[in-house]
Amino acid sequence: MKVDNPVSSEFLSRHPSEAARVLEHISPEDVAALFGQLSSETIIPVLVAMLPDMAAACLGKMEAHHAAKLLTEISLPRAAHIYRQISPTTQKELSDHLSYKIRNRIHRFLDYAPLSAGDLMSHTVTMLFDELTVADAIRRIERIRHTVSCEIFVIDSKHSLLGVIELGRLFTSDHHKKLRDMITKKPNSVSVNANLEKLLTHSGWATQHRLPVVERDNTLVGVLDYTRLQEATGDRTISHHDPMENLLSLAGLYWVSLIQLLDSVLSIARTGKGERR
Repeated sequence: MKVDNPVSSEFLSRHPSEAARVLEHISPEDVAALFGQLSSETIIPVLVAMLPDMAAACLGKMEAHHAAKLLTEISLPRAAHIYRQISPTTQKELSDHLSYKIRNRIHRFLDYAPLSAGDLMSHTVTMLFDELTVADAIRRIERIRHTVSCEIFVIDSKHSLLGVIELGRLFTSDHHKKLRDMITKKPNSVSVNANLEKLLTHSGWATQHRLPVVERDNTLVGVLDYTRLQEATGDRTISHHDPMENLLSLAGLYWVSLIQLLDSVLSIARTGKGERR
């Protein structure tokens, strides 16, 4: 992939967020090849605007010394956010090209107290930007490699958690709507530094099976599963309310919504056949 068009180069420089949305639809290998032809000044605004897992995938396809240089020039919180998503093997390769000072700062940022939310959370979390339309969101979900949960977390351009939307509702909504107009705002969340006592007594478990984990500035960094907390404590009666009931309710809503969608499609198909006759 080459940037042989001045307009393309100008677009990347002037509209990094929009460029990030486009590049997220392209293979990491091609994006890495593209970044190899650009200056750091052009790459970094685009890189930090990308979803963390996509940014990490692109860095993983670049020469280690080049990827390490970019991480060094990104703000520490965002660099750690991306570094967290990189595979352990690639992390080691990048670390060899980072200065001792930068390497330690990133690792300190990722070190959480034992049995804290940060220690127990999963870094694999389904998140989408609020500016996406339903149609774009569905296309993006189809490309996600990990298992998609029943809830999709929605973030802004700074990766701050804005809200959540159920997967079933997403599939049955107007494809032209923006996610920001459909989300349930200010969902229950837990601080990445929350200790075990706070996690065990969190009111969110009464209605949710998975809680988003956020940094102090509300940056979404992971998700904590109720089952993971049970495994860590060996206690299967953490809360007075069983969130599994709510999880099954959400699953039921999802399948009902899906059936309604399929029924609508079949009705349209039958109508079309009738007209042709």
